[in-house]
Amino acid sequence: MDNLISVLQVLWQSGIAPALLIMLIGLLIAHFKGNQQASDLLQIAYKAVLWAEKEFDGGVEQKAQAINKVAQEIEKLDKAHVFTVQQIDDAIEWAVKRMKAQSHEEE
Repeated sequence: MDNLISVLQVLWQSGIAPALLIMLIGLLIAHFKGNQQASDLLQIAYKAVLWAEKEFDGGVEQKAQAINKVAQEIEKLDKAHVFTVQQIDDAIEWAVKRMKAQSHEEE
């Protein structure tokens, strides 16, 4: 135990331990920030799919309008640079599946 404490003291005094700690904190912040952004995108996509479902008759037009709505919303939030077209498309598909699952639960 004394050896472990001595090693930790040496690492701290040499600057290695503080540097690793700062790097770990940065990685954790990036991870949770990324999760929050993904969650935000999914919420926006879900609302857009509900809106498109009410306003349009389905098919390609409905999906295109939902994608357009998501793009507008993330642009308003100044997060358009954060998401790829594929991520937006995946979020729309997730929202459609979620909406269909909820409508089956209600039946």
